[in-house]
Amino acid sequence: MTEKGERCRQHYQSVYERNQPALSKGLALDESLHHFLDQRPAGKNLSALDRAQGLATASLWLDVDAVAGSELASLALSRVLHFDNAVSVERLLHLASHNPETLRWAIRYSKLFARTESPLWLALRAALAGDEWQVFFGVCDRLLDQLGPFDELIAIAEKQLKHLSLLELFSYLSILAYQAFIEDGSDDPAGQQWRVYNRIILRKLRVCPEEDFRLSESRLGKSLKRHLSPIIFPESSISDMVKCRQNLESLALLIGATQERIDYEDSIDWFCFDSECRYQLKPGESVIYNQSKAGTERWQRTGRKNDLLWHYWMNRAVHAFALSGMAEQIIGSSENHELNQLAYIKAVRSLLQLQQVYGLGDRVSLNDGSQVQLHHVLLASELASVFFRKEFIQPFQSHLRESGVLAQALGRLAMNGLLTGENRFPMTWSEEQEKIRRITGWTVSDEHPRGSADSAKAILTFWTSDLKALSQQLKLQPGMPAPRLYEQLFYKIGRYSFQFPWVGAQQNNLTAAINNLRRVNARRADVQAETQRVESALAESLRQRGFAVEVGYRPAVTDEDDAGEVDLICHQDGVLLLLEVKSGYIRSTTHEVWLHRTNTLRKAAWQLRRKQVAVLSALLTDQELRARLGYHGPEPGADLRAWIVDTSIELDGQSVDGFRVVSREGLEVILRDEKQLLMPIDQLEEGIQDSLFPDGFTAGRFVAVVESNELWEGIY
Repeated sequence: MTEKGERCRQHYQSVYERNQPALSKGLALDESLHHFLDQRPAGKNLSALDRAQGLATASLWLDVDAVAGSELASLALSRVLHFDNAVSVERLLHLASHNPETLRWAIRYSKLFARTESPLWLALRAALAGDEWQVFFGVCDRLLDQLGPFDELIAIAEKQLKHLSLLELFSYLSILAYQAFIEDGSDDPAGQQWRVYNRIILRKLRVCPEEDFRLSESRLGKSLKRHLSPIIFPESSISDMVKCRQNLESLALLIGATQERIDYEDSIDWFCFDSECRYQLKPGESVIYNQSKAGTERWQRTGRKNDLLWHYWMNRAVHAFALSGMAEQIIGSSENHELNQLAYIKAVRSLLQLQQVYGLGDRVSLNDGSQVQLHHVLLASELASVFFRKEFIQPFQSHLRESGVLAQALGRLAMNGLLTGENRFPMTWSEEQEKIRRITGWTVSDEHPRGSADSAKAILTFWTSDLKALSQQLKLQPGMPAPRLYEQLFYKIGRYSFQFPWVGAQQNNLTAAINNLRRVNARRADVQAETQRVESALAESLRQRGFAVEVGYRPAVTDEDDAGEVDLICHQDGVLLLLEVKSGYIRSTTHEVWLHRTNTLRKAAWQLRRKQVAVLSALLTDQELRARLGYHGPEPGADLRAWIVDTSIELDGQSVDGFRVVSREGLEVILRDEKQLLMPIDQLEEGIQDSLFPDGFTAGRFVAVVESNELWEGIY
């Protein structure tokens, strides 16, 4: 082992031994594993491999009782298993003999079984012969075997489509994407089909040549004439139509196989990350199954909560819209006024939510140093959705009802557009200046009554994915996070900006904005300031309810620990709240939720445990803190609640390492006592308020409402 690895080993072993007198062996091991999971010991010259080797060689793994009592052993070991050269086979065989479930879950978490040529995996398979291990190996094999046939189909289809440029692939994809609109209301706003399209596009970007991005007007015209016109305009030659039909069939095969593969990947993720998932090898029965329905029901409740919160913010937006005086004004043309008005209200909804919950300011800074009004960014996406629904999807559905043939309906839509001088093809494109000209009308303000071209350019920049740059990044770093199809509205190829009406018409623009800001551009310079505003906004809401609130308190550093900055300490009538605030993006898969729980929220709970000790000590000794909080109690521990406040909704009401996770949006509704606004606007009864505090607001009642999930009772 290297000197760096030895330094890490000594650190983990010493933390474990230092904590044993005061804690059980399992908790002492967890304390050491927290250090590993949070990239400690710190140091730029220490790599993830150094830490993994240090942890793997520590003798703490030989303490069978400690490993058995640890909550984090499998998780930490799974990080070690990401490397083939961090842990010895002998150490793994010791765990297989004495703590087999810990090792099996580590294999599941790490997906080691999917690296079928890994020396560690091959060695384990050769050495472990017991029945339980053979069943486990058999289940892993069966799960991977299911992927094989679809990988073969994907390879065949991609080979058949290899000759297509990126633009030509988009042409065919856009035609098939309209199948989602064959019946009214049959679209998939959750974007399940978009996951498939996204996968196909990203795989294409990893292999497309530089030439695909050198798009001129003549190349664009020739490409459309060869690959789009023969499908939607029947006067094309028979040979062109045959070739295009073959390409469409190959792409349909690719879409179907990719969909099936993603479905099976979800099953593998279920096996790897769902604590309810059990496995078996019984003839005629599924190899994996849920021990209970609890996980499925939690996921369904999360979806229902999201729906209710959508109503909540819409109701607040309608109220804000009415107070603004905008309800009396015509927005855009009189013909489009009602649709534009709804788009404006939705933009107000998103603005309220982004500012109150996610800490956004009035303006967003872009990577090029320019700024744009957040309201204009949001309004542009909502107006684009209105435009695509009205000008593309609804006419297409009307043509389809008349002809019954998808290609004919798309042809009618495109032809009618040509007759009026508008692009109504299955995908749209224009050069940057033309796109800016069209967006400018959406940036009208008191300062710029005719709109601002600079603002329009900034909006375009905010919502644009430069596919050439993305292709280069994916080739250099295949595993890097990439923008999803719905997270950015415009797709730049050469000097042209493309849009897909089949995405823009049905996407959730709020989710797109949040994830653009917090997932795609998570390293923006503004993120830290936004996080501070999240804390400040929550502190102000609590103060308005009578709490004394201390923001960013730093307990004294002791020989034992430096707990760091405490986000919020709150006091009212003897009730103390210690809040750790986390702000992120909107997750769409169970795997993303698992990662959030085991990374961000696990770390938050660990920090909160240490901060709780420090704050309790401070409340006994720091008289200035006691005075600022107005706290006079002799034993603060009896009155203190410690919560993780999370902008995500997925783990609301659940416990992570003994600490309750509370949705920031849920707190917003409770503190404003607006449970009735969770209902659809047409179900609201004027003047009637079902108060959560019928006898008036008190801190004790507030805690009871939060910890009993009363907010959601009777409505989900």
